[in-house]
Amino acid sequence: MFIHDITVGGYIPGNSCIHRLDPRTKLAGFVMMMAAIFISRNEEAVVLNGLAVTALVLLTGTGWKIWFLGLKRFSWMLAIAAAVNMIFSSGTKPLIFLGWDLPLSQEALEVSLVFTAQLAEAIVLSMALTFTTSPAQLTRGLERLARPLKRFSIPVDEWSMVVLLAMRFVPMLQLELRTTIEAQASRGVEFSKGTIRSRSQNLVAVLVPALMGALRRADLLASAMNARGFRPGAPRTEFKPLKFTRLDYAALILPVLFLVFHLSMKG
Repeated sequence: MFIHDITVGGYIPGNSCIHRLDPRTKLAGFVMMMAAIFISRNEEAVVLNGLAVTALVLLTGTGWKIWFLGLKRFSWMLAIAAAVNMIFSSGTKPLIFLGWDLPLSQEALEVSLVFTAQLAEAIVLSMALTFTTSPAQLTRGLERLARPLKRFSIPVDEWSMVVLLAMRFVPMLQLELRTTIEAQASRGVEFSKGTIRSRSQNLVAVLVPALMGALRRADLLASAMNARGFRPGAPRTEFKPLKFTRLDYAALILPVLFLVFHLSMKG
């Protein structure tokens, strides 16, 4: 059950070289690699991106099963993206399957496969970022990178706190929903049987208690923050300030070269 919850933006503790990187390094590398993935739209670039993403997955030191489950969660989105690109892309060569001329083109099939592969690589890249970076570290990295915006009176600290709380509440809401569903199922509520109307009515027995539990957790969190002296806009200190190491400088070179290579391929 833990694996099924962690696949959606969860953090997996570890001591790999990716885990030890500064969150600013990982965010900058993530942006550059994400841009490189969608710059070139050809089969060679997709294969190269797949190898780079696979190497990154191996460097995280996590098991293969969690990546499979993570991609499985997005299978519906990949299927929709493939179908939409195949239908709305034009081409001149008709697609022939078992002697039948389909109302599609070979160019549309190639565009659909390339874009779906790019989208899958982007999803794995996003999971690599969240699996190896805790929500607190990720928020601190965003806050440090956005500090220049303070000159324009933008409340960067408050926004980063909102992002952190939102990221922490996602697994809490998942736990609240699962606990409520198990509690209602133990009382005889059927969620997989009956008519659509009866299933909709049974969902009320889940949504209302789960919403009340989420509001109760939010109230406890607000009381805890108030008890610790949190004040919006007040300066805060850091227990462990972020520092770049030699590993960070070395790690930044790879996504830079990766992005430059894709830009040269496109040119």
